[in-house]
Amino acid sequence: MIKKDNFVVKLAAALVRLQVLSDVEADNLVQEFQGRSKGRIDDFLLTEGIVDRATLLQALQSVFEVSPFDVRGHFFNHQLLLFFPKDFLLNKCIIPLDLDNEIMTVVMSNPQDDETLEILGQYVECNVTVFVGIARDILDAIEEYYDEDVATADVSDEDKDMQDDDMKDSDIVDLL
Repeated sequence: MIKKDNFVVKLAAALVRLQVLSDVEADNLVQEFQGRSKGRIDDFLLTEGIVDRATLLQALQSVFEVSPFDVRGHFFNHQLLLFFPKDFLLNKCIIPLDLDNEIMTVVMSNPQDDETLEILGQYVECNVTVFVGIARDILDAIEEYYDEDVATADVSDEDKDMQDDDMKDSDIVDLL
């Protein structure tokens, strides 16, 4: 597992190789983020417009040596998300992508997090293939799924309440 300080150094070096940052800019970025307990360097790079998503994914691919996957706009199989508690997905920044022939494909912000892969094995018994993704996008996709699920449940409850109200009204009509 890559520790945060080492990740910052490797990501900065990858951005230098991609000719996004100069050596001096990379050193400044490392100084800014090393030892910092809060704030994610990938969020900073995107928010400040230093890199775009495609470039960040390329850099993450270089750091972790796994293929990148852009989760934005991807339609996730909701049944796969049900295998895992929401808190696990959010805390470990992981989202299941596909299950095919007993091979589950997941997207993680840190594909070298062995602890997360071990915990994943407690929920499913299959081989796992890992892609790297942008943390912010993975978290947004998880929240979007659960927000839609909650919104759907709310609509269903409202429909039921309306049907109950309709029944009460029809009972009144029958009495008259």
